[in-house]
Amino acid sequence: MPGPVRCPRHGFTIIESMVALTLFAVGLLGMAGTAAAIQRLSAAATARAEAAALGWSRLEALRATACGARTAGSAVTGGIVERWTLGAAPGVTTVSDSLLLPPGPDGRVREFGFATVLPC
Repeated sequence: MPGPVRCPRHGFTIIESMVALTLFAVGLLGMAGTAAAIQRLSAAATARAEAAALGWSRLEALRATACGARTAGSAVTGGIVERWTLGAAPGVTTVSDSLLLPPGPDGRVREFGFATVLPC
């Protein structure tokens, strides 16, 4: 006489379910970390773009000014500290523009510089 007939089991054991939930949680934590890094990098890129636009605007304003009326100076715009200096050479004005961005999430202050030569 044959032994008892066993029915195949359907479903998951508690161990399989816990392993699956642990892997899912690790994946979610990884995604959250990536999202935070992307947000931080995006904010830094926005600040650099604002600094570049500000520097470009300053150089264009100086380019539109007559040679004798160009002056060095400084300004603070949106937390960005800008300082520009002028140098004279025969027939041209050299311009150096330095921009200090506010401290980022890492606490470091970033500096960007632009330089050009403007004809008189």
